[in-house]
Amino acid sequence: MRRIATLTILLGAFACPAVAQADDAIIVQRVPGLDGAQRADVRSDAGVKLVDTLSLPDTEVVTPRDGDVRDALAELNADPAVLYAERDLPVRLASNDTYSSYLWGLPQIGASDAWLRTRGAGVAVAVVDTGVDTTHPDLAGVFTGNAGERGSGRETNGVDDDGNGLVDDWQGWDFANNDNTVETQSQSHGTHVSGTIAALADNNRGVAGVAPEARILPLKVFGGPGSQASLSVLAEAFNYAGRMGAPVVNASLGGLGSSTTISNIIRAYPNTLYVVAAGNDNADAAGYYPCNANAANVLCVGASDEDDARASFSNYSATAVDLFAPGVDILSTVPGGSYGYMDGTSMATPHVAGVAALLAAAEPGTGSATLKTALLSSVDVRAGLAGVSLTGGRLNANAALDAVAAAPVPTPEPTPTPTPTPVAPVPTPTPPPVAPVPTPTPTATPTPPAVTPVVSSLRVSGTVTARKPARVTYSVSGAAKVSLSVRRVGTGSASSLSRWSETAKAGTRTFALGRRVAGRTLKPGTYTLTVATSGGSRSITFRVR
Repeated sequence: MRRIATLTILLGAFACPAVAQADDAIIVQRVPGLDGAQRADVRSDAGVKLVDTLSLPDTEVVTPRDGDVRDALAELNADPAVLYAERDLPVRLASNDTYSSYLWGLPQIGASDAWLRTRGAGVAVAVVDTGVDTTHPDLAGVFTGNAGERGSGRETNGVDDDGNGLVDDWQGWDFANNDNTVETQSQSHGTHVSGTIAALADNNRGVAGVAPEARILPLKVFGGPGSQASLSVLAEAFNYAGRMGAPVVNASLGGLGSSTTISNIIRAYPNTLYVVAAGNDNADAAGYYPCNANAANVLCVGASDEDDARASFSNYSATAVDLFAPGVDILSTVPGGSYGYMDGTSMATPHVAGVAALLAAAEPGTGSATLKTALLSSVDVRAGLAGVSLTGGRLNANAALDAVAAAPVPTPEPTPTPTPTPVAPVPTPTPPPVAPVPTPTPTATPTPPAVTPVVSSLRVSGTVTARKPARVTYSVSGAAKVSLSVRRVGTGSASSLSRWSETAKAGTRTFALGRRVAGRTLKPGTYTLTVATSGGSRSITFRVR
């Protein structure tokens, strides 16, 4: 008879020690090269005060002195010394706890067949979550960390041995409390996720992970029960994982909105695959970050059930969600040496991260683009998943191994002198933290091809109320006919849409968005605004009160 631990994740307000509450905080990236006085002038002009300086280049967290976030954002984004400013949005765990009695996910994705070829030996998966129970017997020896802080007593010498700005981060880092203690604070989520990825196999105990010989790099962004993180804390963890050279990141978390900060960081580490949860609101995942991050190396996962249908709670999107994976009644490790069942896209995401580790071990040196292509091209297409993800399919580990083995070997390019990677035991050096510039395909004619105008940016400032509209700013790369639409989040019916179009010149256009849109009155709630040209579209969520 199975013993089932009672597991609950409560999501509420939590102020991180070094970062302000997300409701008041703003992330600002300045232009490079400003001195202290110039930075102070930027803050003074916008009426904000400094809360925290991030390790990201020229980036800080501020709050408005008068509490008016909307006006502060407008002032900051209008300042030529500011590259961008955005809300420091809340980040919540993507878990939806229920219980059952069967472990079924691994057989469905073909894990046992995949294990005949690889078990993920040595591949590091960074788990950005609630911290872990490092003493769980079924996770013994699976945790890795920063090799630059290990050995010869460096773990506890109180010195930043590798010069990365963190002291004794030998087993990861706690970004919620800004210390090196990665143990969970009475939360089960991170331990459960870690077990799904890399719990030991064939040890006569408990469960087995998808990649039972992989290694977990724990990066803690949530504190005690009921806590939530913020964009800036999540950004620091994502940045750390990329700097450490982790080939795979698991982020079973997210929140409503979108984030330039997160998109920039993910793009800065193109050799790292960021595997993220689609969210549990039974809504359009295009309004949920980091699922909607504008980066090629992000992979968003929805939750499916034993019948290969979308789980009732799982978010969906034919463009934002890449594939589905088992996320209902998932048995895994929980603190105290025990085991429990959980539901959620949080549980689906580590299935995919685990398979990514299998692929990385089978084909060492494989980049994130090849890993992602192999995962998406090998899904089992299912009728119950049609139209709710890019692939319309569910993860298949063994088929993904076939796909990555058949992938063409990229032509090696000259690289700078490598910097030893601190993640043990992954030998791949950390790439330079800049987004790659694609090499254009040579053409036979010197005549440049016609460029289709695209929407290059979209921002909504403020909340729509009866007295005051929000401000919408978007940019197009060339003169174009622009189509705009508003749809309430969670409503799939076309009748819920307000649509209109306008002709826009190249550059930036700003307009007021009120309660009355294209002949319809918007009721209080969360909506998605989509701006599209023939070359593509961008979407963003906003609130109506």
